[in-house]
Amino acid sequence: MLVCDICQKGMRKISFSRHKKGSSGAGGTWALRAPIHKRIQRPNLHTYKGMLFCTKCLRLVKQTSKMGDANKTKDVEIPKQVIL
Repeated sequence: MLVCDICQKGMRKISFSRHKKGSSGAGGTWALRAPIHKRIQRPNLHTYKGMLFCTKCLRLVKQTSKMGDANKTKDVEIPKQVIL
């Protein structure tokens, strides 16, 4: 399953409604009603060092690894984010 390894961000199902134009004389207001479809939102995942990260977590990982290179440490701890 496509999920971020840090924040567990994954696919979401949302209701998607496109603006629909119609004639005012054909059927009243229901002719102008836009149909609602179910749509899937997927996270923007990237593979970095064999792991999957969303864009926000990838920035954190690269920032901490850059700080780790400056301090000459090999083991860089990735901060865990709190899911609200």
